[in-house]
Amino acid sequence: MFIISLIILPFIGYSQARLVLNNDGYINIEDKAFLVIANGYTNAIEVTPTGGNIISEGEENVIKWNIKDNTGNYIVPYTNPSDVKIPLEVNITDAGNAGGSFILSTYRTGSDNLPFPVDVTNLNSLTLGASGASLFVIDRFWKIDYNSYTTKPGAELSFSYDYANEGTGNNTIDEASLQAQRFNEFLSDWELILFGWANITNKKVENVTVYPNASHKDWTLVQGSSALPITLLYFESDCENGQTLLNWSTASENDNDYFVIDKSTDGYNFHQIATVQGAGNSNALINYSYRDKTPNVSIVYYRLKQVNFSGKQQSFNIISANCSYDNNFIVNQELFGDNSLNFNIHTSTDESLSISLNDYSGRQIASKTTMVKEGSNQIEMNDLHLVRGIYLLNIVGERNHYAAKLFKK
Repeated sequence: MFIISLIILPFIGYSQARLVLNNDGYINIEDKAFLVIANGYTNAIEVTPTGGNIISEGEENVIKWNIKDNTGNYIVPYTNPSDVKIPLEVNITDAGNAGGSFILSTYRTGSDNLPFPVDVTNLNSLTLGASGASLFVIDRFWKIDYNSYTTKPGAELSFSYDYANEGTGNNTIDEASLQAQRFNEFLSDWELILFGWANITNKKVENVTVYPNASHKDWTLVQGSSALPITLLYFESDCENGQTLLNWSTASENDNDYFVIDKSTDGYNFHQIATVQGAGNSNALINYSYRDKTPNVSIVYYRLKQVNFSGKQQSFNIISANCSYDNNFIVNQELFGDNSLNFNIHTSTDESLSISLNDYSGRQIASKTTMVKEGSNQIEMNDLHLVRGIYLLNIVGERNHYAAKLFKK
């Protein structure tokens, strides 16, 4: 990667240099290059008198704009390979800290929206599944990243698009319902929050409001009625007086009719025990809970499903619980990450435990020995490099023994 830093002599009336594109001139950023704009004011890039063009067409062909703690409407005059102007507007309304900069890029994809940006793992749809979702998504991604910001700014974004070349063809997009959607790299899913609305006269999705410190970098434009999948923040169990308390939370909901709770004694055969009403449509954090009052004599498994108003379903991770009255050794709150497993051990005695995680063929993935104290003990196993499948958790101590099947989605 190499860096191009353009320095233009100052114009009269301005204290810093500006990049001026005259008479529809072009700058083409290629081969993972950085175009560095050191001037932090909105007039640092100017197009005159008939316009100007910056072509990126690669996730790593970027503009680094050292905006610092300034505010105002910053416009990047992007142009696509069809020579259609698709400017990106970042109107900063709440300033970040003085040392920060924006990292900006955009590129056209194929009709299947490939290749994905490096942090994007899927283009699935709650209603359409993995296949067909790309038909309702503009064939372009935008990256708006933040560099060296301890306090990230708040902004209102505007994404211009080329509907004729990037929204038609194999796509079947209702242009009037286009909205912006962003990928949450921490949850590895698209947030079910849709931003802004389409201005089809000017070919842009505008009024995309991003609050301070609530930013994610990868964006696309999607038909609002075919939003990419719902994100569940967590689904976990706890024990209260021998009963199992199930808790889960959503950051947003779209067309969510109700949740279904299924239960199993073996982790394979499930039966429905309850339904919980959903919020329909919401962009706010909502917490849910359900208490299973049926006594359990050993470990049981719970599965959460979401059902929308058309009857489509989405299943989430399976969790286990062991909440019998006479059990003084309880393991719950098992949660897989990409490379980790976290769980809680509640015990009535101090004890040294040998813990192992095996795959379903019996191959040991990881092991550790730890000392637990009376009460709750949070256990973490890292560097697991897991794939989707069934795993066996075994815990052996002088007084207590525990074994369970865990499911990694």
